[in-house]
Amino acid sequence: LNSNVTTDKIANAGVTTDKIADSNVTFAKLTDVIDDDTMATATSTNLATAESIKAYVDNYLMKYSGVSFGPINLTTSFQTLDLSSQVGSNRANVQLEVYGGSTARNCYFRRKGELYSHFSGANNAGWGSSGVILATSSNGGVINLTTDESGHIEYKCDAGSSTGVTVVLVSYQKLI
Repeated sequence: LNSNVTTDKIANAGVTTDKIADSNVTFAKLTDVIDDDTMATATSTNLATAESIKAYVDNYLMKYSGVSFGPINLTTSFQTLDLSSQVGSNRANVQLEVYGGSTARNCYFRRKGELYSHFSGANNAGWGSSGVILATSSNGGVINLTTDESGHIEYKCDAGSSTGVTVVLVSYQKLI
């Protein structure tokens, strides 16, 4: 309470956890600690509870799904595939297994609302990770792409149609 109390007198081995951590130290008194699972109130200088950190990380981890969507039917016009029941109503990176169908077709996927069309020349160059060749057995491949802000993607084939195509959401990760 006076000038005789100095930092040197406080910062020594006599100050122990037992002497500091008593019932008067409560979470409410920790003004620089947040309890916010979304981390929306986080700053570069405050702390977060372990529960908040775990909830935030768990929400944005890559997750295994294994949920099948469809079977879908391919046509030459883009159609919407709603993945929001798994990935949520947000952007997400998704990995899809696509295979089978009634007729062999080139199949294309993109984020819903994109304006580009996929190249489907004789050598099928330019597909990137968003196209596969399907066949009537288990032929197909893996698609990697990002959903729109509602968890939707689009798909089509290059000619004719193919019914009964299997789409399995293998894994996904929500995007911030």
